[in-house]
Amino acid sequence: MNYSDSMFYVVNEDINVRGNIGVKKKIFAQLRVFGKHFPRCLMVYYAHGMAYLLEDGCVIEKEVALSRVECFKWYCEWMKKYHCRWVYMRCIIPATYSYLLFLREMKEMGICVVLEYPTYPYDDEVKNEDILREDREYRGEIGKYISCVTTYARDTTVYGIHTIALQNGVELQENPVRRMRKRGTNIHLLAVAGFYFYHGFERVLEGLYRYYQHPGVYDFYFYMVGEGAEKRNYIQLVKRYGLERFVEFCGVKTGAELDCYYDNADIGIAPIGLYKMGAVSSAPIKTREYCSRGLPFVYGYEDLGFTGEEAYVRKISNSPDPVDMNEIIGLYEATAENRDIINDMRNNSEKNFSWDILLKDVLEYMKDS
Repeated sequence: MNYSDSMFYVVNEDINVRGNIGVKKKIFAQLRVFGKHFPRCLMVYYAHGMAYLLEDGCVIEKEVALSRVECFKWYCEWMKKYHCRWVYMRCIIPATYSYLLFLREMKEMGICVVLEYPTYPYDDEVKNEDILREDREYRGEIGKYISCVTTYARDTTVYGIHTIALQNGVELQENPVRRMRKRGTNIHLLAVAGFYFYHGFERVLEGLYRYYQHPGVYDFYFYMVGEGAEKRNYIQLVKRYGLERFVEFCGVKTGAELDCYYDNADIGIAPIGLYKMGAVSSAPIKTREYCSRGLPFVYGYEDLGFTGEEAYVRKISNSPDPVDMNEIIGLYEATAENRDIINDMRNNSEKNFSWDILLKDVLEYMKDS
């Protein structure tokens, strides 16, 4: 390894958009791991007609780029200037002709490129038919220039390209273990998310509506922390179902404020709407964050990090069916005031969900290429 060489992390979205807080945290967590193994780690991203080059989170170069073509040109210029030998890149959708040219140029420069697909398959996630049509035209050509991709699904190949199965991880120091609430007749549900359609939280709201038609001994309070495109729909459902007493929209919270919401929670709600994307399996950050904090949780898909049989989870159907609140009551009664459960969750996170462990195969591939 030449110590004048560098590794580039290529991001194809604006990392500073408020709804991308989780994505940004993940990217910088991965970068910290890459920084332990490569002589120099840089990041490039494109936003608002500008291409940016960052090191240690600080902008060191920027250039006007009024199109993707100009953006790719600057990326390549910087890769030459900083002796780039390795690239880890979040995929671009749609794949375009200019994107293929960018991949080809990196290959001609002798750069080892690993392409990450945060979601796969993603056709059901793309609502614009023109974008999807263009992507289908070019994505089959990616394998000419890329020999390895990572994905959070169980697929062994993506468009014929060798796949390294990846899971999302957490930085444990950023996710302290929650304090334990006293057991009572109020069950506090917590969803921390960007409120995208695939989170499926309407299933909880519909479940609450059904529960309160014939309520039991427990009262549910649902704290929805975050912002996103689906928030308006959730607000409308809360009004339609008369759930204003039981649902609170809390906005984006970080740091000590977010810690307080975890301390006040009994059960976390992970994504339960992946059926909308046609996805069967996934490995979202949120289940790892809930696990690291010791918050039992509900999810609705095949999770690469959990069997569904753990004492601190409830795996529900990957469907539009309302959440059966009796399932949540069962999870609450099995975990409330159980310190051993919290310790098991934290230990599982330390053993299986640190980025140092999860990126091991990716690092080995890049170093051997």
